[in-house]
Amino acid sequence: MDDAGVVLLFRDKAYLHPEKVVDLVRRAVPLALGPENDPRKEEFKQLQEKKEEIDKLAHKQVRRILWSGLGFFMCQVGLFFRLTFWEFSWDVMEPIAFFTYQDFMERLFMSRQRKLCAAQKFDMERYLELQKHCRCPLEGHHPHGPKLHGL
Repeated sequence: MDDAGVVLLFRDKAYLHPEKVVDLVRRAVPLALGPENDPRKEEFKQLQEKKEEIDKLAHKQVRRILWSGLGFFMCQVGLFFRLTFWEFSWDVMEPIAFFTYQDFMERLFMSRQRKLCAAQKFDMERYLELQKHCRCPLEGHHPHGPKLHGL
C-alpha cells in the first residue's frame, strides 16, 4: 500500500492521507526558501502589532461591559427573587426569568473587535492574507478566530 501511494509509512507511523502530508511539505518548502527581506513579512508584522493593540482594547472594553452587566444582573436577580417569593409565584415568573447566555462573551468580543477595526481603519482581509502567506504550516491553526484569554 505504501508503494501504491494509498498509505504513507514514516517513522513507524502510517498516514492514511499521504496527499495531505505532501501538501504540508509543499507549503513548508517555499517558506524555507523564501527571501528573508520579503516586504510582505514586514507589512504583516506591522498589521499584527496593530491587531494586538485592537484586541487588547477590545478585551478591556468587554471586561468593562461585563462588569457593568454583572451589576445589572445582580439587581435583576434581586428583583426576580423579590417578585418570585413575595409578590407572585414561580409559575408567573418562570417565563419572565428565562434567558440564555450562549457564547455571549465571544459575540461581544467579536462585535467590539469589528468596531475597533473599522474605527482604526484596520484592513482585516489584508492581515489574514498576509498571515496565511507568512505563517508556517506546522504552527497551530485556529480557524474560529481568537480565543478569549484572561476574561
